[in-house]
Amino acid sequence: MEVKVSVIIPTYEYNGKGVYYLSHLLRTISEQTIRDDVEVVITDQSEDSLIREFCMDNVFDLKIRYKNNIVKANVAHNKNLGMEIATGEVVKFMYMDDFFVSPTALEETYDTLMSSKKMWLVCSTNHTRDNGKTFDTVIHPQWNDNMLKRRGCNTMSGVSVISYKNRDMDVRWDMSTCMLMDVDFYYQMREKYGDCVYLKNIHVAQRVNNDALSSVISDDLVQDEFRYCREKHGILL
Repeated sequence: MEVKVSVIIPTYEYNGKGVYYLSHLLRTISEQTIRDDVEVVITDQSEDSLIREFCMDNVFDLKIRYKNNIVKANVAHNKNLGMEIATGEVVKFMYMDDFFVSPTALEETYDTLMSSKKMWLVCSTNHTRDNGKTFDTVIHPQWNDNMLKRRGCNTMSGVSVISYKNRDMDVRWDMSTCMLMDVDFYYQMREKYGDCVYLKNIHVAQRVNNDALSSVISDDLVQDEFRYCREKHGILL
């Protein structure tokens, strides 16, 4: 049977919280209305075996495809590996500490994207600061031309809002980026395939964590990425 949706989850130890966050995310995938047509692609950069063992246990009885990534400490490579493995007609990215808040998220994503002539889709999202007890900061993604000019202008939100059609997809995550990886990906997709489908329904919640990988990136490195991405995409200040 063909897989309708592949959910790619790049993983790592996450300061000992990796299994906890991944378990919550997988539970919300197991509650999806098309769960039997979904595969979960986990590309793992952990130095220990905790996530691998958890995936082998497969407590939520999902179609899990686990791959240990020997290229460590490069999130873009981890995502690209997942893209090579995914077999679904539609591919959905999720960060391991985010989760679905709608049980129809994957069904709606699949139906909307496959009935559209557009190549990619972004859904709406919100944030949680207390592991899903409360939610705030609803974001309905929208494009703006200033996202690579200065900080605070990413109106599209993060990686977990992105889905795309798998067939003929040839855009990849830039391994020279980290903090601007999502914005660079949006620019690549728009330059290659045009604008996306914007879904107003909130499908995912993004955790706000002080120990997330993005919190340890220095401001100097962020500014270097801005300069790199502006040059790459021909953007002048």
